[in-house]
Amino acid sequence: MGSTTLLSTLAHLTSLNGAMGKQPANAAYPTDYKALVCILFSGGIDSYNMLIPMGVNAGGDNGFNEYKAIRTDLSVLNPIALTNPQCAGFRSFACNYGAYGVHPQMTGMRDLFNSGKLAFVSNIGTLIEPILNKTQFDSGQKKLPLGLYSHSDQIMQWQTSVPQSRDALGFGGRLADLLNAANTNAEVSMNISLAGKNPFQRGLNVSEYAISNNVQPNNVGFQSLPTWWGNTGYLTDLRNSTMDSLVSQTYANLLQQSYSSSTKTATAAFEVFKAALNKVPTITPAFPNNKLATDLLAIAKIISVRSHLGAKRQIFFVNYGGWDMHDDLLSGMDSKLPVVSQALKAFYDATVELGVANQVTSFTISDFARTITSNGKGSDHAWGANQIVMGGAVNGGKILGAYPKMDVNYPLNISFRGNYIPAVSTDEFYAELALWYGVSPSDLCYVLPNIGNFYSYSPGQYPLGFMNFNGTTISSDNLPQNCLTY
Repeated sequence: MGSTTLLSTLAHLTSLNGAMGKQPANAAYPTDYKALVCILFSGGIDSYNMLIPMGVNAGGDNGFNEYKAIRTDLSVLNPIALTNPQCAGFRSFACNYGAYGVHPQMTGMRDLFNSGKLAFVSNIGTLIEPILNKTQFDSGQKKLPLGLYSHSDQIMQWQTSVPQSRDALGFGGRLADLLNAANTNAEVSMNISLAGKNPFQRGLNVSEYAISNNVQPNNVGFQSLPTWWGNTGYLTDLRNSTMDSLVSQTYANLLQQSYSSSTKTATAAFEVFKAALNKVPTITPAFPNNKLATDLLAIAKIISVRSHLGAKRQIFFVNYGGWDMHDDLLSGMDSKLPVVSQALKAFYDATVELGVANQVTSFTISDFARTITSNGKGSDHAWGANQIVMGGAVNGGKILGAYPKMDVNYPLNISFRGNYIPAVSTDEFYAELALWYGVSPSDLCYVLPNIGNFYSYSPGQYPLGFMNFNGTTISSDNLPQNCLTY
């Protein structure tokens, strides 16, 4: 057992956490293929140096001048302009500037945005209910997420979209609870992680299968035993018979039962993956030599053999960390944002080559944004941020939500450091992804317990408008107005 990575695939013991959710009985199982790829920027990315205002608002204020004035030594002085971005307003707030740019090291993202395959969702964050201004925030009458500005709390709440709980199931896990039966091979989880165990993929009945990014036929899940003296066949048979004798026993102890079941599942998944990965075609887009790109290349390989895995629905999770830049922010962003841009562009190009660009949607999440003002050489923990969504089915070339005015007097700012209340909730963002992915509107309450505070489904009316629903069949069920379960 010491020569394996089996422990990375052990399921969360959700039977010990049964009170945290329920599986709806009316889930419909799709027959087409779709995949979601969640990319976590752990540490809290300074996303206001990723998407930068460059236009002039209705009052005549120059966005780039305001940006430089408030960001001082953190300013990116040479952003590259996006071509004719469509700025979609939200609630009572509108995007404040008509022109925007991205960090100069993000040419790949610029090209995807300009070609309509990438959009930004601006000033999004964890919310239990809408908070429209600083007065409401200060009143004490609005429910606030637990542990605001805490890495451990906010990184978890972005993955669960249940900010009032520290023990909720994950968004990807609840999706899998509903739709996992669409996949014909029960031995392989719908949720595949390149970042080990994570809250995002933790469901009531489904957990992640955690793998390394060295995706080769003999290197998925845990490894075979060493080929001592060339006796591979003998030792593999010995391993399998020994494992089977261990995991086939009936244990009275719940922990032993769960461990036994997870071990047997991991063994079966390893064999299925090993066989399927012999079918991986040549993928020609050039992926850079960095962890994020290698993770995304591994995902592309797995997607390429989806039919051999019996997969109609897949959810992938990767983590690219190191964004907690309280110091040396400009140099840190200069080194990390090119990695993001090049890796995402290569991955999108690979989905085009594989013929699944319209079926794969990738998106970013992060703990929180960072303060607009400088602490001297870096920025500190804040709240509402900008995120990326990418894919062939994305209504790209748009900036959705409400990009905040670069001014400490902006109604959503709650501190002298420039810290914005989110104008868009994670629930609205995830609800749009869930509907596109095949979740019935009547099941949104299970997937997103707080969604009733932000959105009520009606045909043709989607939470934010960043997905193209042409050809997507959505049930005519109405969304219950009161669906809070936590």
